[in-house]
Amino acid sequence: MLDALRHRGPDDEGVHVAQGVALGMRRLAIVDPVGGAQPFYSEDRQIVAVVNGEIYNHKELRRRLERRGHRFAGGSDAEVVVHLYEETGPSFAAELAGMYAVALYDAARRTLVLARDPLGIKPLLWRRLGREVAFASELRALLAVGERPDLNLAALDRYLLYRTAVGEETIVEGIRRVPPGAVQIVHADGRTEHLRPARPAEPWRGGDLEAAADELDRRLRAAVERHLQGDQPIGVLLSGGIDSGLVLHYAAAALGSQLRAYTAGFQGFGVEGEEFGPTAATAAAYAVPLTTVELGPDDAERHLLALNFDIDEPNGDPTALPLRAIAERAAEDVPVVLSGEGADELFAGYPGYDEPLVVERFSRLVPRPLRAALARSPLPGRGLARRSLTELRHRYLGVGMSWLDAERQGLYLPEVRAYLAAHRPGAIAEAAFSAAEASGHDWLGAMLQVDRAVWLADEALLKLDRLTMSFGLEARVPYLDQSVVALADALPWAHKVAPGQSKRVLREVARRHLPPAAAQRPKRGFPSPISALLAGPLRSFAYDALTDSTARGRGLFDPVAVQAALERQNGRPGQGGRRVYVLLALELWLRQVYDRSGSGRQDARDYGS
Repeated sequence: MLDALRHRGPDDEGVHVAQGVALGMRRLAIVDPVGGAQPFYSEDRQIVAVVNGEIYNHKELRRRLERRGHRFAGGSDAEVVVHLYEETGPSFAAELAGMYAVALYDAARRTLVLARDPLGIKPLLWRRLGREVAFASELRALLAVGERPDLNLAALDRYLLYRTAVGEETIVEGIRRVPPGAVQIVHADGRTEHLRPARPAEPWRGGDLEAAADELDRRLRAAVERHLQGDQPIGVLLSGGIDSGLVLHYAAAALGSQLRAYTAGFQGFGVEGEEFGPTAATAAAYAVPLTTVELGPDDAERHLLALNFDIDEPNGDPTALPLRAIAERAAEDVPVVLSGEGADELFAGYPGYDEPLVVERFSRLVPRPLRAALARSPLPGRGLARRSLTELRHRYLGVGMSWLDAERQGLYLPEVRAYLAAHRPGAIAEAAFSAAEASGHDWLGAMLQVDRAVWLADEALLKLDRLTMSFGLEARVPYLDQSVVALADALPWAHKVAPGQSKRVLREVARRHLPPAAAQRPKRGFPSPISALLAGPLRSFAYDALTDSTARGRGLFDPVAVQAALERQNGRPGQGGRRVYVLLALELWLRQVYDRSGSGRQDARDYGS
């Protein structure tokens, strides 16, 4: 299992073995590189822990624990975990501020405690193997022990819909995720308890947009400074928009010329070269050196062959291509990078968050009978009329999805279709929307909660963690600092969106600090022209991978339906290319990870299709 995770921790390896328990750790040394070896032990060695991630409030916790008489072996931030557990038991996670996956063994109680940070920044999976329980940061480590499990067809169905297998179940039967914010206790007799420790939130007194921007400016600056901890150089993943631009601003104020910035983009595929101009201007405004990774067709194929192995689970989001390229390049210079991930899910940055406001205004102006008539007509505005006659949850839940219900049913072979009909896979996004409404969230709060529950942890953050850690590079996300999250949750929707405007409060902060071109720039991220690539230089590669004997022999998809999907693409860029990419990413993961599991090892970086 440790061999399978060597890429995550190239600096050190630590093991604890005792009666009934074995803990292992591959270490990426950031804080206290010399003295921070793991596992960590309590003074009486009855409690032992391994920790992946960073604890940003470790200095305050250490001072308090030392006053209580605890003795520390080194200066690592993560060593506070064992001593905090001694004081508070399983509720220890409520006091941790940071990103972490913790596995702790309490010898006196004979319990294994698994804990994950509240937003799911760091991954943590577990699996039952008879009377044993195994855990790991990646699927491949759990596939390196025991027999190869079956595919989880319900999770595969969700993958085709959401581009990733969201929820606690992974795409492999019997391997599950510890949910974000959960503490899972496994007893020696096999019983499992689940806790969700309440975490204190820093209060906000309220106020107008200007006051909210003042408070966000203060909290975000402090969050970035906390995320700069460590004894190693740091970089920033820079897209040229306001999210990463503000991270660069605060980091540059603290580190100056020591900071590095990295960006990437494709050339010649509809994502033009001038995209690097605003990014370069932002970096230049703070005198931060910018490394630009320019990608072409050959680079796309190389990264495509590698990234589903690196992500460790199938991922159908093509933005993974430039993200992998940046991670590969940044890892040559720095072991830590800061990312702007999470800002959109907190402050309503995605296109469409203002759609309910537009629909509401239209509905007030146009009577329902006229809207119904317009919806049935070929006239301009019929789409808006149709949306005004549809409940918000149904309008919103289709955004970002890939293979919708009827399309997926036509894709499967009859036996798979029959299995899914009998087992009824859960509608994760629908359930998340209902839960948000039941908790009292308004319309925007419900949309943001769905994005946080469905896509943030199991798609965006998982992809970021795996693609950076595959190169021994740690990615940190200051926007998901608990103080920033608490403020975002407390803000009224009017501070976040207005018709035609997203992230209002964040844009107000950006207006104060960023160059005008960056502060006013619409959301961009790291785009990937996947439809153009699949219609051109990657067309033959995708066709061969999805139609050869290996793909046909899996017993999952109807070859005629797959062929039809490829024909609809047929050299023409469009939405069909994104659906083909979802199938291609799945097939590559099956070949590179799943087909090779059950052999006892999962550490070979062989990207052959």
